[in-house]
Amino acid sequence: MKKIYHILSLCLVIPMLLSSCKEDFGGVDYPDGPLALSVDESEIVLDVAAPESDAITFQWTPGSNFGSNAAIKYTFELAVRGANFDEAISSTHDQGNTILTYRTAALNSLLLDDFGVEPGSSVELEVRVTAHVQAAGIVPQVSDAIVITVQTYKPVSSTLFLIGSATPNGWSADDPTPMNAMQGTPGGFMWQGNLVPGEFKFITTEGQFAPSYNRGENGSTLYFRESEDDPYDEPFHITEAGTYQIRVNLIARTIDIVEAEGPPYSELWFVGGFTGWQFAPMVQDANDPFIFYYHAALSSDAGSDEFKIATRPDFDQSIVFLRPETNGQGVGTDLPVVSWSESENAADYKWKISDGTYKIRLDLRENKIDIVPFTPYANMYLVGDATPNGWDVENATAMAKGSTAYQFTWSGSLKAGELKFSCDKQTDWNGAWFLASANGKEPTGDVEQMLFSYPGSNPDNKWKIASAGTYTITLDQLKHTVIIEKQ
Repeated sequence: MKKIYHILSLCLVIPMLLSSCKEDFGGVDYPDGPLALSVDESEIVLDVAAPESDAITFQWTPGSNFGSNAAIKYTFELAVRGANFDEAISSTHDQGNTILTYRTAALNSLLLDDFGVEPGSSVELEVRVTAHVQAAGIVPQVSDAIVITVQTYKPVSSTLFLIGSATPNGWSADDPTPMNAMQGTPGGFMWQGNLVPGEFKFITTEGQFAPSYNRGENGSTLYFRESEDDPYDEPFHITEAGTYQIRVNLIARTIDIVEAEGPPYSELWFVGGFTGWQFAPMVQDANDPFIFYYHAALSSDAGSDEFKIATRPDFDQSIVFLRPETNGQGVGTDLPVVSWSESENAADYKWKISDGTYKIRLDLRENKIDIVPFTPYANMYLVGDATPNGWDVENATAMAKGSTAYQFTWSGSLKAGELKFSCDKQTDWNGAWFLASANGKEPTGDVEQMLFSYPGSNPDNKWKIASAGTYTITLDQLKHTVIIEKQ
């Protein structure tokens, strides 16, 4: 009898436990646990000096498909707090993709451009995730909303120009001398060329004398003149004609002006067993004359081979060759480079690598070389308001595969507007990109060099399509070249 009593008691307790579990989850039984959203930081101050850094990461639990074996898709929503998610920014994610990271520049642009937040101010945001089971009759699961606070910043210009009597094009704001954005240096620009005695300053926009960057308290600082209403308009001064290198950082508001010699070589050649000891010209960087590239598929009957870099296409004993410090050095980055001719040193050191496709980058300023194997991207996409699908990177316009694994082509209608190329359609905008050598550059219709940037589009140089029409585009991701030709 006592045993029967215990069994009856247990039968009464189990339903109560099951009932309490349902109450914990709002009266709904989630076999795999409820949908829950978390964030790594709830208060963020965005840093203008680190635009490509991770600003914030969201993560959510898978939720439940209620035993249906159906897939789950997620909708991530970000909105201003108190707006009941009206006009929220949303993105869709497939099952298994339960992490979303915003980079600093992308999040700052979203808040300024889409939500109208004032630069330098803070805003409270609400975030939630909805799980949609891909089966009929199952109600979507919605996570509890979480609140974050983000402080924005005022972005610096992505373009900069020289004007003034000391510069090649004088005081013409309509035809200023463009500076080159420095990859990997947020807010950094560089220019090298000839200046004459006179004055100069910097403008951010062609055709407009303001905003401008002028001489600060001393010759190594910049003053930001936001409008022509500002009476301070002090330029920099050049007293002697010569070749100068100018480096500025708009974030730190610093400037460095030095009389400069150009690179020791304006041409270089890759030579070795891979080329049958023929001289293959290297490509000089469009923005930095000290940087040279050789991108190629290399093969040898032996399965590996050696190479060195010639300063002239000749094997005379007086010719200087660029070599490794250690004979037989293989792949790597920031590898030291030495230079000598056979008459200076008979030790004929060479690099030695296995067959494969490589991107080789030589820096004459630092005497360093990168020898890196290259795996091509499977696809390439057009992005920008000139393209059929605009700035919708998730649905970016795909290019067709060309005659090699590295080439892609596309023909169709472009509108007047901007254009760049995504390698991976990464929706947080922090993927790999091919960019113009200068922002706002109009296509020449001939072969031109591109910049490759990963992660994120830095500097965010886009081509400017001046007139609508039918265009044919041929892109080579190995050679970093593109032809954008109007038909």
